[in-house]
Amino acid sequence: MKVGFTTQDLARVDAHFGWARHLLLYEVSAEGWVLLQSVAFDEGLVADGDPAKLEPRLAALDGCTLLFTAGIGPEGELGCARRRVVPLLRFAQQPVAAALEALRDGLRRDPPAWLRRCEQACRRSPVP
Repeated sequence: MKVGFTTQDLARVDAHFGWARHLLLYEVSAEGWVLLQSVAFDEGLVADGDPAKLEPRLAALDGCTLLFTAGIGPEGELGCARRRVVPLLRFAQQPVAAALEALRDGLRRDPPAWLRRCEQACRRSPVP
């Protein structure tokens, strides 16, 4: 399954979705993970509440099932919902590697219902 991480430092889930400088995209399975892409955002000083800053971030999430983020506002949540991306705040301020390990381990064992649904949705509409 394809997942995204919002980050400022490229190491931790330390960025609010609308202000993230980077979005790391990974393919994760029970066997492990592979970095697919690192997307950088540099739109200068954009006013808070400006929905235009969300569009490139939402577009980068195409094909993702999960988004690990330190925070997300209502417009970002709505954009994720429209793209069927589930935002998770659980690993805020933690290393990206910790979230990847937890996700991989969850897929190896009996995954919780929410993760099982995400995995099934990913299987129904595979990323090209």
